[in-house]
Amino acid sequence: MTVAFLFPGQGAKGIVAAVQFVESEPRGKEMLERAAAAADVAPSELLAKGGRALERTEIQQPVLTAIALFVHAELVAAGIEPDVVAGHSLGELPAWAATGAITPEDAITLAALRGRLMAREAARNPGAMIAFSLSPTGLSEVFLKGTMQRAATQPGIHVAASNAPDEVVLSGDEGVIRDVVRALGDALGVDLWRHARRLPVAGPWHSESMKDAAPELEAALTRARRGAMQVPMVLNATGNVAEEALVPRLLAGQLVHTVRWTDVMSTLEHRGVADFVTIAPGAVLRSLVRTNLGTKVRVHATENANDIRRTVDALRWSLS
Repeated sequence: MTVAFLFPGQGAKGIVAAVQFVESEPRGKEMLERAAAAADVAPSELLAKGGRALERTEIQQPVLTAIALFVHAELVAAGIEPDVVAGHSLGELPAWAATGAITPEDAITLAALRGRLMAREAARNPGAMIAFSLSPTGLSEVFLKGTMQRAATQPGIHVAASNAPDEVVLSGDEGVIRDVVRALGDALGVDLWRHARRLPVAGPWHSESMKDAAPELEAALTRARRGAMQVPMVLNATGNVAEEALVPRLLAGQLVHTVRWTDVMSTLEHRGVADFVTIAPGAVLRSLVRTNLGTKVRVHATENANDIRRTVDALRWSLS
């Protein structure tokens, strides 16, 4: 059996419930306090007014990292360790920590910096991320995806993510995205906006709008105290297993470049992964595993203590 741990990115669904769960555990509460300190807010602010503070990039990123690393520690303490890891966007930071390369504490600090830098650039370069579902259009998904990717090469627009065979996420200036997609739809005779959804993030992530943040993040990642990676990690930037020396540059460059999640899934499939553990909050990741790989793999949740218990039991049974 080969087990992959998948770590969520910003905009993950269920973050308020995840904070409530983690806060109820002593070690989890400690990690959330560290995340709040890194984000320069009081821990009590995280859930105030229904968790409104968690919508802010500079707060959500260290908090998500703390949640993910708490869940990872719980699984490891129960005897379940990954054979390979991957993270979606922000999730690459806790995934990197899960390899043993950096400490959980440093990962939280780096996530806070990443969030601040991205929030700063979003204020300077406002924009949006919009996901387009391709299958309802009736056109070939391969054809339409390639056509949209080619169209998204002009200034102000970028392919932010290729999450699944039937989805493209565009990022950048919302007006430019609308003009390009509308013109493309008119040429193809399809209303592409009928199948669009705006992602719940505060800026045009994974686009040229973030270019000034990347060097600062790379410098911080490079300075972080690093040990040898004990577990292989598949990177968004390449879709392949990471070379240790290149990780800081590629994780920083990811702010600007496309998240190649379909390639990540393909690589994990070719490595023989049979069990995917989606680290909380992992609803989006579970959907993406199913969309990419179908029912031929097993997908495990870790949203709460009961989920973790069931996942541990299932994987122990498989290991035996």
